[in-house]
Amino acid sequence: MRVICKLNDPSNTPSNIPDNFDFGLEIGKQYTVMGMLTFKESGHLYFLVDECSRPSWFPHQLFTISNSQLPKNWFVNINEDRTDVDFHNLIGFYELCNDVDFFNNLLEREEETMRIYFRRKMELEKELAERDSEEDNEALGSKLV
Repeated sequence: MRVICKLNDPSNTPSNIPDNFDFGLEIGKQYTVMGMLTFKESGHLYFLVDECSRPSWFPHQLFTISNSQLPKNWFVNINEDRTDVDFHNLIGFYELCNDVDFFNNLLEREEETMRIYFRRKMELEKELAERDSEEDNEALGSKLV
C-alpha cells in the first residue's frame, strides 16, 4: 500500500485531524505504508510510514491513497478485551501484529526492532516494485494487441 502526503503543517490542518505527533512529512512525496491501526479512544485510523528513517504513526487524513493493494504477508490483530494496549485493531507485517513487545519497541526505536522493521520495509518495497513491473508489462501487452 502506498500513500501520497497532502498535508504536513499542524497549523493548516482541519480540526478533525489529531495534531499530537511530529509531522515531518514532505507534501507530494509517496510513502510506503508499513501498518495501519485504529486507536481505541479516538477511533482515528493511522498509517505507519517513515520519514528520514523514523517510523511513526500518522493520521490517514494527511494522505491520499495512491495504491490500495495490501501486501501479501500482512496480518491482523484485533484487541477487543485487552486493556493493556491503546489500539483496537492493528494490521501489518508479522512482528508488528504478533509480537507483543514489538509495537512499543518500535516507538522506543529499539535497535533490533528497527532492524526488523527496515528488513520488512525492504521486502515490502521489493514486492511493490515487482507488482508495478507486472502491471506495466500487462499494460504494455494490452497496447500491443
